[in-house]
Amino acid sequence: MTKKNTTIYFLLVVAIFFLLPQSISAQQKSLAEARLVANSFSSEKDSIISLGVLINLQDDWHIYWRNPGDSGLPTDIEIILPNGITVSEIKFPIPKIFASEEIVNYGYGHQVLFLFDVNVPENYSLEEINISAKINSLICKEMCKAFDTTVTITLDLSKDFIAEGTISGIFKSTENLLPMQNKNLSIIAESKSNYTYLKVFVNEIEKQSINNIQFYPYEEGIFRNSVKQNIVQKENYFEILLEPDQFRIKDPVLVNGLIIIEEIIENNLSKRAYEIAVPIFELI
Repeated sequence: MTKKNTTIYFLLVVAIFFLLPQSISAQQKSLAEARLVANSFSSEKDSIISLGVLINLQDDWHIYWRNPGDSGLPTDIEIILPNGITVSEIKFPIPKIFASEEIVNYGYGHQVLFLFDVNVPENYSLEEINISAKINSLICKEMCKAFDTTVTITLDLSKDFIAEGTISGIFKSTENLLPMQNKNLSIIAESKSNYTYLKVFVNEIEKQSINNIQFYPYEEGIFRNSVKQNIVQKENYFEILLEPDQFRIKDPVLVNGLIIIEEIIENNLSKRAYEIAVPIFELI
């Protein structure tokens, strides 16, 4: 090899060495991207401002719910605020089930918005504030990658803010997927031989439209996660059999999580969720 060719070869190797890590880094970054977004608010009327962490994922990649299921890590979001401002808990929309072989996970694909409310006191002294969200999570496909990032938004409290149409639509659709709280559902949980029987009572009209009922637990390692739960329809209730997790380390005293009800109304499938925390009674 001539001296000229050797020099060209050396320069090519150096170029590849420096460009390849940047290419890999850009590819990993594009697997999931996060933004902190705000819904529309009025500077004069609104003391509570609705914000959200918007995460977009590439096809077939998913991020996890507060209970990841049989593997993965729960998505953790820490909100960093200026002094004098408070924030609600993070609101998780209804998750989907991702299953492969014997592994069942709860999470979100494509796009998800994690909502929270910021409370600005009346006569707050600052006109402009910075809010940050520190995200610690995991994104998975055939393999998993850490997804840790911090996103920030600046809000001008001195004037009205109008969210762009796409963002406003995402807020609206996500709000429809939030679990309902403090609803007077009639539910009984009974335990026998290490199994828990969850009875969800319904009236005759509700029973006609219900397509499926499922339970998603908030706590890991208590109940077995399954794609299709054992459900029996009785005269005035649905009974869900909750099997124990094979590695259960404590006996539950509550059934704590979401009841997911799928309904068919005018040939359209809809889904609603209720938060429950039902004491378990031991059957003799």
